[in-house]
Amino acid sequence: MSRILISTGDYSADLHGQFLIQELKKCDPSLFVIALGGIKLKSVSNLFLKDLVELDVSGFSQPLKQFFNLKNILQKIVFPQIDKNKIDAVILIDYYGFNIHVAEKATKENIPVFYFVSPQVWASRKWRIQKLKKNVTKMLVIFPFEEELYKKNNVPVEFVGHPLIDLLPQEPNALKIDGKIHLGLLPGSREREIVRHIPLLIETYKKLKSKYPQIEATLFEVDSIPNQVYENLIQKAGKEGLQELNRVRETDYKIRSSLTLALTASGTATLENALLGIPMVVLYQTSILTYWIAKKIIQVPFISMPNILMKKMVVPELIQNSANPEAIVQAAENLLANPKILAATRKELIQLRLSLGPPGAYKRAAQIIYKATS
Repeated sequence: MSRILISTGDYSADLHGQFLIQELKKCDPSLFVIALGGIKLKSVSNLFLKDLVELDVSGFSQPLKQFFNLKNILQKIVFPQIDKNKIDAVILIDYYGFNIHVAEKATKENIPVFYFVSPQVWASRKWRIQKLKKNVTKMLVIFPFEEELYKKNNVPVEFVGHPLIDLLPQEPNALKIDGKIHLGLLPGSREREIVRHIPLLIETYKKLKSKYPQIEATLFEVDSIPNQVYENLIQKAGKEGLQELNRVRETDYKIRSSLTLALTASGTATLENALLGIPMVVLYQTSILTYWIAKKIIQVPFISMPNILMKKMVVPELIQNSANPEAIVQAAENLLANPKILAATRKELIQLRLSLGPPGAYKRAAQIIYKATS
């Protein structure tokens, strides 16, 4: 294996791609990487084709709005690269709507396709499994139940473990006992999520601060979003009462792991919190169209991975109109006013680590790809 194409389109998957490529380069130092993704994949690629992360395409309405743009990227950028380069393998990370077309093209050209981090076919649109079966050499999945699902459908699959076990501290920190409540505000990783959620989180924080003066809040930002986006949103929310709001961009989870409670947009951050043992209130707001479509097609009872994995409501979830400051404050108070419930939630969340495999997901995935293509 000497030349690969790797493709993804969201922030978390971009990070996974970076670490996977680093492991692949340990297997093959001469590896030439052609990438579509974000700033993380760009940093480890030899030829970067397009920043798909900044397009911010997710949900159901955005792919429709970006349809012709994405089609042009495929036909004018991606497919010509596949045609003119001798590509030894294609690696796809989540981002099904775009990546399935890359898979179909690669399969047509007899190029092996490896899908690392499965699309959430178990949550909706299970018919996608048949397309994956036809166009993917092997699924490299990060949840044990995904391996079971693909095996039932005769799709080549291997559970490699969850990458977060590699990225997070091996032992959750002990609770910080200093007389303060350390509150985390996590509005999401996509710009549209951040625009919707920051005003909501700031208003909620102000209400909680008026009841709990000992609260110290930290807004967790992502490095793929310009600082000015956050600045503008905070200005619009009104800086009064925000003098003590901390803002961080961290990769080592040191500040996050010391939180008493997190108010968290649904996404990868909920699983990160769970593995760190951080009790949380999960919230999410989206467009009316996306919410309406999601209600029609999503087949799981929860939106956050901790609840999905544990098959019960361990952490409260507030969606769309239910995600309002009053409701979030109430859910937060139910935890803050009950230290025993807070501690029990923390203990239960930490147990999730046991179900996600040992460290080494990136290394195992890289070795599978390398051996299959060498």
